[in-house]
Amino acid sequence: MNNWLPHLFELCLVVFGYLAYMYTKTLVFADFQTTAFNNAWRVIKFESDLGIFWEPSMQAWAVESAMAMVVFFNWAYIITFWPIILVSGLIMYVTNRSRYRYYRNIVMVSFAIAVVAFMVFPLAPPRMMALYFVDTIQVFGPSEYASREMVNYFNAFAAMPSLHFAWTVMFGILFFRTPYLLLKIFGVIYPTMTLLAITITGNHYLTDAFGGGMVILISFLIVEMGFKHRFFIPQMAHRV
Repeated sequence: MNNWLPHLFELCLVVFGYLAYMYTKTLVFADFQTTAFNNAWRVIKFESDLGIFWEPSMQAWAVESAMAMVVFFNWAYIITFWPIILVSGLIMYVTNRSRYRYYRNIVMVSFAIAVVAFMVFPLAPPRMMALYFVDTIQVFGPSEYASREMVNYFNAFAAMPSLHFAWTVMFGILFFRTPYLLLKIFGVIYPTMTLLAITITGNHYLTDAFGGGMVILISFLIVEMGFKHRFFIPQMAHRV
């Protein structure tokens, strides 16, 4: 039985994280959806004032001039996130438990920061702001991903910070740290492609991506400054 306890612990972390993600969204604002749309207008105004509200023109150009690219990014948004995270995590868990725990801790720290942000700053994603954007996944497919049934399994207003971008940056760093040239190249391409995918599909603002980048940077710093020795990894000696 004791041999299963570490595996059970990892599974419990995933379940607890998902429950926290789904059921903390209304703890600060009862009408969090209205707040999310109000915050979306604030983000649009903020980016407009800075002159960086580029997402509508990026999406419009892609839809009008490069439809194949739009469909590619629709699928990339879906299949290059959880599949890569789960497969890479499983490989590390089996082959290098210390490395797995290091990056798992970064995921948990970034997730904790993000869940708090989702509560205090719910944000409607660009695809819901029909004045400027279209929902490319809904319009061009795979529309099943944007169906009402799928929406029941995620928080549609958890846009700031973008964990989609944050965690692909983390995995980009992970791949870049390997000794394999192809993985190093993929470590650069992966977060770059993700940034284009989350903006062109209308799932995140550039500000969300910046927020995600800051969250993952802070998470790396927290883990490196001793968090790993006090909580999840009392016996880990090396990062990689």
